[in-house]
Amino acid sequence: MPRGRYARTSHSGISSETCNVTGISPLVCIIDDESTVRTLTSQIVSAAGFRVSAFGSAEEFFRSVDPTEADCVVTDLRMPGVDGKQLFHRLHAADKQLSVVFLTGYADIRTAVRLMQDGALTLLEKPYDVIELTDTVGQAVRRTRQLRGRSAAAAEARRRLAQLDSDERDVLECIMTGLPNKAIVARLQISPRTLDRRKQSIFQKLGVESVSELARLVTLVEGSE
Repeated sequence: MPRGRYARTSHSGISSETCNVTGISPLVCIIDDESTVRTLTSQIVSAAGFRVSAFGSAEEFFRSVDPTEADCVVTDLRMPGVDGKQLFHRLHAADKQLSVVFLTGYADIRTAVRLMQDGALTLLEKPYDVIELTDTVGQAVRRTRQLRGRSAAAAEARRRLAQLDSDERDVLECIMTGLPNKAIVARLQISPRTLDRRKQSIFQKLGVESVSELARLVTLVEGSE
């Protein structure tokens, strides 16, 4: 295991979930202007089972990688040119689901709190602990994939909802407010048979079989907005 003044080793060894649910190891991008730190961090993360791409600057990263292809970014906070904070905000604009882990030799609680409030996963101080780093990267990968999964599910639910016509949307709104069939018929001034037909069409278009499934689908979309 690599050793140096930038990392602390632990007796328990490296343990990390690679989240290899697609058959391809997660891609972790490491960005640090110090070549020694970049090489050491790359070796540690690679040894934990992740694919690694390393870059000496944020500019090099953006020239080489589509952020949506990465599962985690590990970056130094203080770098010449585009620094870690600027990098994070550019990443967040491109892909809000991508988890970012900061490394820094200059602890700044206020900066760390602000970055995490803005969506960064965490900030680790150099010299970092090897186990803490690999565990944090594993957590970051899981978080990215979970958020992207939810985003994709919400997009599909939104696509299905867009298929409803105005009459069906009126019925859906009534269902979501908890109105019974008699109240829906009275409010929309339609016959029970028409209501049944529209509800059947809603369920078919949305691919659900119950009101509870319908509610989960609508809630999924509302929660992503």
